[in-house]
Amino acid sequence: MMAVLGSLFLTGLLGSLGHCLGMCGPLVVMVGLQLQTRKAAAVPSHLLYHGSRLAVYALLGAMAGGIGSILGIDKGLAPVAGIASFVLGLLVILLGMGYLGWLPLGRLEGSGRWLSTAMSRALDRGGTLGVVFLGALNGLLPCGLVYSALLLAATAGGPLRAAAGMAVFGLATVPALLVVGLGAGALSLRWRQTLLRVAGVFIVLVGIQLALRGLAGLDVVSHLKLGGVMIW
Repeated sequence: MMAVLGSLFLTGLLGSLGHCLGMCGPLVVMVGLQLQTRKAAAVPSHLLYHGSRLAVYALLGAMAGGIGSILGIDKGLAPVAGIASFVLGLLVILLGMGYLGWLPLGRLEGSGRWLSTAMSRALDRGGTLGVVFLGALNGLLPCGLVYSALLLAATAGGPLRAAAGMAVFGLATVPALLVVGLGAGALSLRWRQTLLRVAGVFIVLVGIQLALRGLAGLDVVSHLKLGGVMIW
């Protein structure tokens, strides 16, 4: 369990420095700018936003943990999970290549557009409910990093442990996004473009980790551990 929590924490922390800032950064920037316009209390509103996002992550984690227990992958990365991890890793690598400008990113993330209308309405609504809804919708965004965390959470050993693991993952992403949201007005276009490139590097690394973890689950390569934390 501790190894899974450690992996989820590192995935969230490292991923937040690149992927989250690139993918969710513009969203928290809009929240920050809206709060500035309405002269709302910034810190409580941002914490409410992230709390709602983390609640969705925990719920998804509980579902992943339940499925993991049914399939038996909480007792080890089963062949089916190994194949899923490898395929997902390749997809995440493609997503990262899109952020680096090597592939058309819009096509790779097109599946997330179904949420755009709901998120726009939540953003326009404002107030406490608007912030809560927007945070929850953020938690539902198609995201390779979240998918990788859910796969790890499925091995945690049941719904409650998986939910806790996803909460840890989410908490690790909060500091970077909180700083960006509170400093929304100071972010230049050039800085945001730089963050997208940094995001691409980290997404590719996470994808490679997922693919290697899948291959290790299939006994093609050996697992790698750093202390008590499984890298793949």
